[in-house]
Amino acid sequence: MNSLHARNAYRQSEAQSKIHPVKLIHLMYERTLVHLDKAMAGIAGKDPKKRGEHLGKAIAIIAELNASVKEDDNSEAALFLRGLYGAILLELPKAAINNDAQILGQTFSYIKRLKEIWEETAMKEMLAQQKGSAKDDTLARASEERYAESEPKAALQGVSFSI
Repeated sequence: MNSLHARNAYRQSEAQSKIHPVKLIHLMYERTLVHLDKAMAGIAGKDPKKRGEHLGKAIAIIAELNASVKEDDNSEAALFLRGLYGAILLELPKAAINNDAQILGQTFSYIKRLKEIWEETAMKEMLAQQKGSAKDDTLARASEERYAESEPKAALQGVSFSI
């Protein structure tokens, strides 16, 4: 039983390692929104377990997003993200203590906007690169095929064969 569990964990981690980093950030934004929504539902339904569980997951993902910003990157965007993630990480625990749905709603809107910006910029760039590399691969294959077709003909000009 343990070997089956270990094998499944290995396969899952192997599959996750194949996810493009840009797509991974996108998935993290999506999951954060899901957990924030469920935490708000926990507050509305006076369910502290649901609120705490999903709020904890949202905090963990936001901490990972914060950690994904390169430390040596001092660009305006990186400084903004570090500041925003840091502020969110300071505010979300207050929402748990005070059952403050307003903090969760504000965080939800910030993360939703970041996700939209990510889709408009990084995701489009990634897809364009993938299409470009696929196009390059197609051109390379076509070139190789043309070379393979023409090369023997050129090499065999003036040579006679007998069967």
